[in-house]
Amino acid sequence: MAPTENDRIVVTGRTRSIVITLQKIILFVTRYWLLLAVLLAWIILALGFLAPVFMAAGLPGAGQWVYEFLAPHNHQLPQRSYFLFGQSGGFQTYSLEQLLKFGADPHNLQAFTGNAEIGYKTALNHRMIAIFAAIVVGGLGWGLAGGRPKISFVWLVVLALPLLTDGISHMISDNGGSGFRASNAWAIALTSGIFSPSFYQGTTIGTLNWWLRNLTGVVFGLGLIWFLCTFLSVRFAAVRAKLEPKLRRIGAVK
Repeated sequence: MAPTENDRIVVTGRTRSIVITLQKIILFVTRYWLLLAVLLAWIILALGFLAPVFMAAGLPGAGQWVYEFLAPHNHQLPQRSYFLFGQSGGFQTYSLEQLLKFGADPHNLQAFTGNAEIGYKTALNHRMIAIFAAIVVGGLGWGLAGGRPKISFVWLVVLALPLLTDGISHMISDNGGSGFRASNAWAIALTSGIFSPSFYQGTTIGTLNWWLRNLTGVVFGLGLIWFLCTFLSVRFAAVRAKLEPKLRRIGAVK
């Protein structure tokens, strides 16, 4: 049996104020959820670059805090990260062999953050930077395009497959000892070796592995934000349609 007018619980005083405040917060989220999502992705992306800023500014404690804060979400391997504020300037990447010469511990590579000579690594690796950059750009683009494209969960899975394939193949290559993603002999065979040998090997800027990490990261980042936008826009619109009239009737919102 549906509740009648007499069955409804009426709240007053402080409890009513708390309920209205919570409802106003929910309404705010339903109105500005896209900007909030983009802002969150931008903050994470900015933190990735803030770590080397702190290190170069002589604030290793703050830098280490950022590294530790983002560590659970990405591997932070130095050979797959950018280095900033080194003597060469700009964005730098280094091979594993170079990093070992610079003092990286082969048994704890993630702990190596760099130095004043070569620069300090970003707290997000190549792929994670590509993912979050794509989320920021894709989210803003989705809003400016009037809520398009709209993609289903199936399309999200399809767009995630390249990243999963690239990531899992690296795990197998690194842990299995075969190193097939280091030599990329399969790619040489597929392309008949039309590129220079340095293109197929290593992880530095411009190599095949670097391109694959970035491209698969961008594709997944776009797929993720577009799927979330498609899903959340419908859900939040329904909540807003019910909540907004109620708050307007009591003068809580305009």
